[in-house]
Amino acid sequence: MTLLAMGRDSVPALAEFLSSTRPSSLPEGRLMAVEGLSILKGPAALAALIVVATQDLADINDPTVRFAEETVASRAARALADFPEAYAYDALLELLDEKPLVGVAEAFEKLREAQAIPYLVSWLEEDFVAEAASRAIIAFGPAAIPALLDSLQQTRPRHGDESGASRRRRARILAILSELAAPGSIGGLDALLDSSDEGIRSKAVELFLNKGGSVQRRKAFRAAFDLLQSPDAFVRADVERLLLANSDVGADLVEEEIAKRRLRGEVEEVWPRENAFAILLRIQDKTKRGG
Repeated sequence: MTLLAMGRDSVPALAEFLSSTRPSSLPEGRLMAVEGLSILKGPAALAALIVVATQDLADINDPTVRFAEETVASRAARALADFPEAYAYDALLELLDEKPLVGVAEAFEKLREAQAIPYLVSWLEEDFVAEAASRAIIAFGPAAIPALLDSLQQTRPRHGDESGASRRRRARILAILSELAAPGSIGGLDALLDSSDEGIRSKAVELFLNKGGSVQRRKAFRAAFDLLQSPDAFVRADVERLLLANSDVGADLVEEEIAKRRLRGEVEEVWPRENAFAILLRIQDKTKRGG
């Protein structure tokens, strides 16, 4: 804070601190220096931030130190979006080809440079950066939809089946499309309602209930019933919320499903886990009482 009070006169000292200190598992000092340079601005501050943001993190052998230094590089990358100089922008574009960083995604959330969209979409496979990438993609608005739809068709195999990372990417794409797609504009994706992957199937249900045409919405409503049997309590809760929010589409379908299950001899169970029949009865009751 004392250095910051000196204004831009402190930039050389902060830059020297970053160049002379080694990354460690305790990154607070380097983070404070990066933060100071991002506030003070100027060519020297920018040059120091670019060095930090573009460093080769793979050269750090200790994983704890590498993870700590990633937070420093990420903060430096995010700061580059606030500099008007063209070479700050060029450095960010180059970083798209490197290891995904939260700060790079956050920078492009501000800049909204279309070249970044395909990279950000591919980063949805990386759990640690997926949330920041999602926010950045949503900031682009409908311009991101073609890249999202293209990536949605791509399955990356591993050991003969689609990899978990690929499945998570496609589920996240469906969640983003629920935000960006215009109502009635989603076509050709109905098969995802029958996906073997529960995460993809649940997000497809959400997409079609939120943005599908009348036929798609009813199809999604029916597909949601099987998800009420999910072992994942969060999935069950989300599906119940969706069905209640879209009762105008399928209140009659709930009645039909309850009747079918009664004929099969199903009964309400709440222990050790609430079954689909119990949830359907609650949805029926809440719908009749107006939510």
